[in-house]
Amino acid sequence: MLGLLFLLVFLVVGGALQSQFSLPVPAAIVGMLLLLIFLVIRGKTPDSLQQTTKSLSPLLPLFLIPVSSGIITQKEIISDYGFELVVILAVSLVPGILVTGLIMTMGKGGKQS
Repeated sequence: MLGLLFLLVFLVVGGALQSQFSLPVPAAIVGMLLLLIFLVIRGKTPDSLQQTTKSLSPLLPLFLIPVSSGIITQKEIISDYGFELVVILAVSLVPGILVTGLIMTMGKGGKQS
């Protein structure tokens, strides 16, 4: 439960900062960035947070359902800006893949299998 409390505290603090400063990014993103900064400074992930994330990770596909239904309801926007959205998606996917590969490599001690 302590790990879930970690996640909720950073979400609430991110929401407060986003609201206070009218940031143009969602509160959840602000909270995740704060959590990342906390973990980098600490240098280690708390055991309770590791247990919570291991429990929540298999449920991640369920979080895509609202996004998928939102896409279906936005037919006009997709028809007007479909090409631009596909280009943005493709361009933003490349850094994500590169960073993921880098993290995976660092997690194995820099050794590639």
